[in-house]
Parts: sequence; C-alpha cells; structure tokens
Amino acid sequence: MNKLSNSLGVVDDLELENVVPKSIWDKISEFTSTWIGGIIVTIVFIAIVIALALFLVRVINHAFKKTVDRMIAEKNPAATAFAYLRYLALAGIYFAAIAIIVSNIPLLASGMNKLFAAGGVLAVVVGLASQQAMGSMVSGAMILAFKPFVIGDVINVVSNNVMGTVEEITLRHTIIRTVENKRVIIPNDAMNSAIIENANYAETKVCLMLDIGITYESDISHAMQIMREEIINHPTYYDNRTEEDIKNGAPAVVVRVQELADSAVIIRAQLWAKDNTTAFPMRSDLLKSIKERCESEGVDIAYPHLVVMNKIS
Repeated sequence: MNKLSNSLGVVDDLELENVVPKSIWDKISEFTSTWIGGIIVTIVFIAIVIALALFLVRVINHAFKKTVDRMIAEKNPAATAFAYLRYLALAGIYFAAIAIIVSNIPLLASGMNKLFAAGGVLAVVVGLASQQAMGSMVSGAMILAFKPFVIGDVINVVSNNVMGTVEEITLRHTIIRTVENKRVIIPNDAMNSAIIENANYAETKVCLMLDIGITYESDISHAMQIMREEIINHPTYYDNRTEEDIKNGAPAVVVRVQELADSAVIIRAQLWAKDNTTAFPMRSDLLKSIKERCESEGVDIAYPHLVVMNKIS
C-alpha cells in the first residue's frame, strides 16, 4: 500500500512539473548554462564593466578638473599634486576594469595564468619594455616632491629652448603652453634633468631691460629723462624700491648709459613688473611711447648709417 502511494506521489510530482510553467528566472538560468548563453552573459557583463569604468572616468575627470581649477585660482601650491593624483586614479580605474574583463574571458585568463607562471621572464621583458615609461612616472613624482615648477608657472626650459606656461603634469609628460598658444610636450624624465628658468619661483615680480639707442648728437640727459617719465607713468609699472630706498632718495626708475656703440649711444632702463604676464605688454607699450616722445622732442633714435666714398684715381 505504501509502495503504491509513493508511486502515485512520484507520478503526481512529474505531472505537476510538466503542467506548472517554469518561472522566468528558471528559464534564464537554464539558458545561461548553455554555451551560447554563457557567451551572451559574458558580453553583457563586459559591456556593463566598460560602461561603469567610462562613467567613473568621466566623473573623476570632472571632479578633479573643477577642484584643480579652483585651487589654481586660489594659488594653492597643492594644485599640481592634486592634478597628478587624478592620473593615478584614472590609471587605477582602467587597470581594475581590464583585470575584471580578462578574468571573465576564459581564454585570456588561462593565457595570463601561463604568463604569470613564467613570472621571471615576464618581469624582465616588461621591465625592459617599460623602462622609459616608469622613469617618466618616477621623474613626475620627483617633480611633485621637490617642486622646481608647478602648474601655472612661466618657465624657460633652457636645454630645449622652450618657454611658456606649465599647463599640465601627467604621469608621463609635462605640457607647456607657449606664447603662440601651442602645446609643447616634454617627457618628465627630460624635465627632471633639464636646466629650467622659472619666473614664478619664490616670487613673481619680473625685471626686464629696455635698451634705446640715440644718436651721438642727441641730448643724453633729455633722452634719459624721457625714458624715466614714460616708464613711471605706465599703469603697470611696479615700484620695486623698499621704504629705506625711498628715504635714501633712490630713483623710481634706474636709467643708465649702457654702451657707446658704433652707431648709437645705448641707454638702458630697468622695467619692473608684478609678474611675467604684465611685463612684456608693458615693454611693448613703452617702446612705442618712448619713440613717439623722442621724435616730438628732438631726440633722434639711432640706426646704422653707411657712408660710401668714391675714390677718384
């Protein structure tokens, strides 16, 4: 009797399984267990990982750029290190995404395991191949640590004859924006060993030399007075005198005769500006105003003269 009941119960269960429809999750589970289903699931998972990685990269780029711009505007010295940290964060995201993708592709995963098994040979090959890249990364860290320049500094890379504003320091290279608004990209290892002239190091004020050549027949004292007055009256001229210099009667502008050249008397004036941005426009303005003032007041600007003599035999 019990055997009969058990047999009937098994039959009822089989009939119920055939009659009651399977749930959606059961069907999905059965489909994913197939070869095609596994491939589709892997592709969907990889697409999700890529989309998530790109989303994180975009969010981090936006957040870091906004923060770095604010720090640069506030002249925060940590802006350069924060900008460099951005690239470390992006590298971490890309590395994690690639590692997850590779681990979910059996063929690639097995290949990577074999490569890691031969770790000694792989380490030597990778080390030789990435020697320069790793050197640039270490040099970038050294630049951040010792701060020979930071983002926003006006520098002159003497060894490369490149002058401009430091725009960005990445893991591999430094980007310099020139006066012509061009970008010069120099590897960090080259920047770390280069001779650099930094206009913003320690202080931002700049002193330029303005040379004007007048003829030997012109009044030197008058020409020097014209230069002095034009420089003092320029709105962006910076008075570099200390309080003690002012008490001792030091002139606001130092103007001296620099050289008695072949065709001109060279008069040199020191132009002080609060920073490199205002120095060069000020110099250009003064060249124009001094020339116009000299012409109107009878001081001749010198230029080379050639005297031709005809010898009659």
